[in-house]
Amino acid sequence: MSRRAACWLACVFVLAVSPTAQADEDDAAAQVAVVATVRVAPATLAPMRQTLAAYGTADFSADALHTLSVPYQSRVVRVEVVSGQAVRKGDALVSLQPTSAAALELERADNDAQFARKELARVRALYAQHLATNADLAAAEQAANNADAARASAQARFGGTGKRTLRAVRDGIVADIAAHAGEVIAADTAFAHVGDASGLRLNLGVEPDAIAQVRTGESVAFRLLQHGAPEWHAVVERVGSQIDARTRLVPVVARPDASAQVPPGAAVSAQIETGSGKPVLGVPRSAVLWQGGKAYVFLVQAGKAVRRWVEAGADDGERIEIRSGLAAGESAVTLGNYELQDGMAVRVQ
Repeated sequence: MSRRAACWLACVFVLAVSPTAQADEDDAAAQVAVVATVRVAPATLAPMRQTLAAYGTADFSADALHTLSVPYQSRVVRVEVVSGQAVRKGDALVSLQPTSAAALELERADNDAQFARKELARVRALYAQHLATNADLAAAEQAANNADAARASAQARFGGTGKRTLRAVRDGIVADIAAHAGEVIAADTAFAHVGDASGLRLNLGVEPDAIAQVRTGESVAFRLLQHGAPEWHAVVERVGSQIDARTRLVPVVARPDASAQVPPGAAVSAQIETGSGKPVLGVPRSAVLWQGGKAYVFLVQAGKAVRRWVEAGADDGERIEIRSGLAAGESAVTLGNYELQDGMAVRVQ
């Protein structure tokens, strides 16, 4: 073969082979260049807590309320407080004046007592002259005693016919007051309630299908239903077992912390922390990915991403329970896992 022909064949061979060889080299370089940077966190055993939303109001328990009433018909002279106001023991609440009908009742009781005593004196004089019998004397004495008792009772109830001021018997908060200046209040009618601050409770409602999750002693975070309201804390005190016919919810009663400044009657929203508190295996929420309704995580083994299917359980917003597929101490990718593929080269940051 001539020298010219040999050179021509060599050129043809180079042109035919070079594109394929170059492409293979480019692919290999690209594969080497794709290394994902990730962060990992170990699967750990820790208590799993979940929250349950509830709504309700802040009210006083029945045994924490002191009821204001008077045993006689009276007219309201002055109201010194408003609902929701904090009061100290001895503070004036309401000033009352017995009505003319009440004053007449007291006057009648006094007149009856005076008449009975005069009648007793007359019968005793007749008895001394043997003009009255033992039965007459006994009846007169009984009538006088009854009249005295009736007058004493009236005086105790009315406390005189002048103005009377009702005062707080202990520190507390005015839960409600229905009296207004000039209004006539019937005898023994409750017109106000003062509650002991320690008796304030949150009356919450929980959906029936979720009530089984709630236990006494569980923590509650709550706030007033108003913009910018601060968060306070309470503890579940009682859990109902019957659905309320009006709300169709199951009642849950919680006791606020002493530091909570909640006016009685206020509407509140609450988050009840539920769960057994027993340690369960879990990973950070960001580590768990989903495909077709199934959960999986990525592990790092020998510098490669390895997909691992797992069974996910409870989710408390920060951690997800792993019921199977992962062992304690195994590290799952928590950052950068959305871009990973099974077998991809990774570098742990």
